[in-house]
Amino acid sequence: MAIKPGSLGRPAGPTHRTHEERSAATQQKIIDAAIHCLRTYGYAATSTTMVVEIAQLSRGAMLHQFGTKVDLMLAVAKYVVESQNKFMAEALETYPPGRERFIALTEVTWQALSQPGAIALLEIMMASRSDADLGARFPAVAEELAVSQRKGAWYLAKQAGITDRKGVDAMSQLHRAAMQGLSINMMFTKDPDSLKPMLELLHRYKEATVDQLIAASDPPSDRIVRTRINAKRPR
Repeated sequence: MAIKPGSLGRPAGPTHRTHEERSAATQQKIIDAAIHCLRTYGYAATSTTMVVEIAQLSRGAMLHQFGTKVDLMLAVAKYVVESQNKFMAEALETYPPGRERFIALTEVTWQALSQPGAIALLEIMMASRSDADLGARFPAVAEELAVSQRKGAWYLAKQAGITDRKGVDAMSQLHRAAMQGLSINMMFTKDPDSLKPMLELLHRYKEATVDQLIAASDPPSDRIVRTRINAKRPR
């Protein structure tokens, strides 16, 4: 006897979400609304009342997920960091592993910092200096972000043949600080293209520094070969 579709397993027709799925969907709506408020109005003007209005949810739904504004801000920060890491990992996969992928990390990081969530994260970072409750809890999130970034950069650097961990850490932190500064400039400029010359200069600096780190990591017999290859590479 033929079995009719839907006669086994879940019943045919509309499916019902689990409590966990509904809760996750509500959290996402609140976080998305908070990101919108932060990048549009700034941290000080963003309130939980404003967020629930944008999310079109009840205040009770908000309090069930996030008890305070600081709880929400920390959730936003963690969400943005995870989203950035996922975006960068996927974008870097399009580049060949080694020198090219490591150098591309700068461009990919800038792309991640140009997204709406990055502006929200900057607002939270700056507010942690004046909001005592946020300031007491945010440093742990910031440190987690910094450690994750250093680990990611070091992993790519090793693929490029670099052995100087301290040099890579210093370069990565300098580049991140420079790009965060440019991100702040982008919040106020009416001409985003005006940032291009600075980004191009940062890219050239990255190329030169990476080649120095690679050369310093090579056995003496390999340095001559790499020097010749880099000399032929178009700039």
